[in-house]
Amino acid sequence: MSKTHVSNNPIMEKLLASQKTPSSIYRGQEIDGKVILKTDQDLVLDLGGKYEGSLSLKELPEEKRSSIKEGDSIKAFIIETGVHTGQTILSLSPQTSSPKSKGKFGKSRFSIDWEKFKSAKNEQTELSGKILEVNKGGLIVSIDEVRGFLPNSQVGFELVKKVGKQESLAGQSIRVIVSEVDEDSNKLILTQKWLVSPSEKEKLNKYKVGDKAKGEIVNVLPFGLFVAVDDVGGLIFIGEVSWEREENLGEKYKVGQEVEAKIVGIDQDLGRLNLSIKQLQDDPFAKIAEKFQADDVVKGVVKGVDSTGVMVDLGENIEGFIPATKLAGQAFEVGEKANFLVDNVDSQRRKVNLAPFVTSTEGLIYK
Repeated sequence: MSKTHVSNNPIMEKLLASQKTPSSIYRGQEIDGKVILKTDQDLVLDLGGKYEGSLSLKELPEEKRSSIKEGDSIKAFIIETGVHTGQTILSLSPQTSSPKSKGKFGKSRFSIDWEKFKSAKNEQTELSGKILEVNKGGLIVSIDEVRGFLPNSQVGFELVKKVGKQESLAGQSIRVIVSEVDEDSNKLILTQKWLVSPSEKEKLNKYKVGDKAKGEIVNVLPFGLFVAVDDVGGLIFIGEVSWEREENLGEKYKVGQEVEAKIVGIDQDLGRLNLSIKQLQDDPFAKIAEKFQADDVVKGVVKGVDSTGVMVDLGENIEGFIPATKLAGQAFEVGEKANFLVDNVDSQRRKVNLAPFVTSTEGLIYK
């Protein structure tokens, strides 16, 4: 005898209908997020649609940094989608200038010579700028007092191999090329592609994707480790350092430390190897997931709720997820501790799919 449930919960339907869940995200997008994790340096925000983003605490006013907590809502802008890095980066403001005031972003929108940057983009002209700030998304660069953004996926090796400390990147001169100009959105996106000499590109030809490589760390940045492999440069993005979430690479890795990694990509335009430490290691999720069998009852803490369902922290860096279609009229709140029923294990997405643990037969129809 099987049993099914007929859901007719107007409160849940209203909640789901009110959620604005993005089907996709893009750079410059303004989005609402809910804090699901707070560290000493960053906030991790649930953006809906299973998207998460990282926001530096430095973005917040000092008086608000200590009071912000899990469950609070924040409106922010996406400055890096994480397509290349696996790390969606947020900011409280667009990464160029304010439309009405000079403020901390540099010149007013209306005093910027946008044609200069459009021409530089079309002609692939090399520009010189100064690094203002380094964050998990990349570098904030000033060019003639105009604030631009150089995503971490577009950073070459030439500069960082000369600088051994994260803090000393700020103030350094840097060569860039304009990759995107959007006057309406006050957006100036930069790249260091195509600034690599033919001789540097040729050095990469002796390496193959899938090979192991040993190198020495020459710089530890918020978004990854720059590594010198023989006579070429490599980058290990923060998402490729470990199977677990890394918040502060400087706690584990130091300049001069030797590491072994797998070559996962060769970027001729940036003159660097893309490397991964974690891909030389077994994914611990596979072993931990063996503890979760279908129909097991497990304990967890709700860490996010949106229109797609409920995200649950099951401990040991294991995330559970209840699809909205399985909620059966039950509502959960962030921080709530509860029992859940294991539905199945999704090894590819490293998630345990759950269902609510029903302790009452009320509302159930048997057939």
